[in-house]
Amino acid sequence: MSDPDVPDPDVIDRIWTIADRLDPCMFVTCDGEGQRVRPVYARVRRDEGAIYVLSDTQGCKLDQIETNPHVSLAFSDERANDYVVINGTAQVSHDPAKAREVWRLTDETFFKSPDNPDLRVITVRPVSAELWDGSNMLISGAKMLAERLLGAKTELVENAKVDRLE
Repeated sequence: MSDPDVPDPDVIDRIWTIADRLDPCMFVTCDGEGQRVRPVYARVRRDEGAIYVLSDTQGCKLDQIETNPHVSLAFSDERANDYVVINGTAQVSHDPAKAREVWRLTDETFFKSPDNPDLRVITVRPVSAELWDGSNMLISGAKMLAERLLGAKTELVENAKVDRLE
C-alpha cells in the first residue's frame, strides 16, 4: 500500500512532461481580491525545480507578484484531453544571464534581446499541482463505445493532485 503523504512519482513525471510540451500557458496572479490571467510562454526546467517566464516591466503582473507571490500556471491540450495546473511562488529578477539561458528566437518579437534593460525573469517554484490526463479523442471514443457495448466502466480522464512537486 502506498503512503498517501508521498506523491506518486508517475503522476509527478506526467505533470512535468505535460507542462514542458504545452506552450503557451495561462499565468494567474492575485489582483486584489480577484485574479488576473494572461497567456505567457513558460520555460519548464524540472532539473532546476523551476518554471521561467520572461516579462517586461510594463503592465501590472510584476507589482501583483510583489504584493502576493502565489501564482498558478495552467497548461492545456484539448486534443489530447490533457490539463495541468501548477501552483507555486514567483520571484522577479533582472537576470540577463538567466534570460540568455532560457531565450528563444521568438522572444525577439517582444524583447529584442535578452540584454534588454526592461526584461525581467519570473521564476516560479512549483509547490503543488493538479493533473487531468486524458486519452486523445479517438481513444476516448473507443472507451465510451466499449462502456456502452460491454457495460464496462471506463475512466476517460485521470485526475490527480499532488501537494509536493518534487
